[in-house]
Amino acid sequence: MMRRISPIVLVACALAGVWGFSGALAGSGQVPIPDFPIGSKGTYLRECVDLKDPKRSSCYVRAFLAELEKSGDPANELPLIDLKVRSGGGFLAGNCHILMHEVGRTWARRHGVTLETMFRYVPKSNDPGCSAGFGMGMVMHLGTQLILEPRKVIPSCMQLPTRFRQYTCFHGSGHAFMRGYHSQLGSAVIACKSLGARFTPDCAQGAFHDYWISLSGGDGTQRPKGADANPRSVCASYAFPRPCWYRFFWERRQSAQVSDEGDLRRLCRGVASAQRAGCMGGASLLLAQSGDPVYHARVCGRLSGNDAVNCLRGVNVPALAGNRYEQIRLLRTCAGQPRSTRNGCYGWFGRTLNVVTNGRFERSGCGQLRIAEAQAACMAGARKLGEPLGTFA
Repeated sequence: MMRRISPIVLVACALAGVWGFSGALAGSGQVPIPDFPIGSKGTYLRECVDLKDPKRSSCYVRAFLAELEKSGDPANELPLIDLKVRSGGGFLAGNCHILMHEVGRTWARRHGVTLETMFRYVPKSNDPGCSAGFGMGMVMHLGTQLILEPRKVIPSCMQLPTRFRQYTCFHGSGHAFMRGYHSQLGSAVIACKSLGARFTPDCAQGAFHDYWISLSGGDGTQRPKGADANPRSVCASYAFPRPCWYRFFWERRQSAQVSDEGDLRRLCRGVASAQRAGCMGGASLLLAQSGDPVYHARVCGRLSGNDAVNCLRGVNVPALAGNRYEQIRLLRTCAGQPRSTRNGCYGWFGRTLNVVTNGRFERSGCGQLRIAEAQAACMAGARKLGEPLGTFA
């Protein structure tokens, strides 16, 4: 006999793929910020293609809602939409996740979705684009319910089948807590802390990310009264400077030009200690727009000391999922890192590549290193698979 799946487990499933969250969304008057540029190859929903934002984003939201209302079955329709959007590329492929936040919230509101009924609408897909965005939109709508018993998130997230999806579930919980507490960062962080040391950093990163989004009123948020927009003071107020800084530049300084190590030093000038570690990782995330993780890692290697290894936090490791050749190529960039942080590089990539391969990289990847010290550092990192990441591009 099959067990009945609890609503909370389904909430966790809807949270999978949240790492792709980006800036503002349709309806806020802000232009969505895609995670990475994607070339256009098609004309799906062509009536929206030639419009300028915010009209273009609003057009896509209306069109998606119309398709879902027509089908009446988001769970099966969203995977089909994922395929059409990915095949077309362009603006829509780069922004479908965040556009679907509004679609999911609107659908949930129109249809009276509750924790008990959401399982009917959760997309039957692990795609981090449209499907994950829709699921997260529904979760945002239900945020006020989720904050009542925060720790129920733990067994729900831990039942997910891969480490990457567990990570995105806890990250997404931070976003949901922020929505439940109406962008009150302190309350959301307290909810994250109630999850315990193992899960708090990843949850907190989601909460801080949502806070930086809220400063522009994007993605259905409202700017908190008296909000502090200075990351130095905000992040100094909490015990999680690295997660706090991580999405600051992405959401608040998207126009900053970051093409080399000099730009990273410039953005973090005057920031020291743990705050600098967070700043360097966050500034490095802007460099990820280059789209090439190997090039990104090599730029990090031109920095000195801890700046080099902290810079690696911004490298888009998930982009290499399923590409073993590029995974090994990325790992081998550690040989070009400063000697003092070289093992830290092997450890971080061993750990994060083990996450995206769900534990397989420890043997199949780290084992390909011929230098014993490098292999040991890689495997030591890989064995931290279940520990909090704090940052993960």
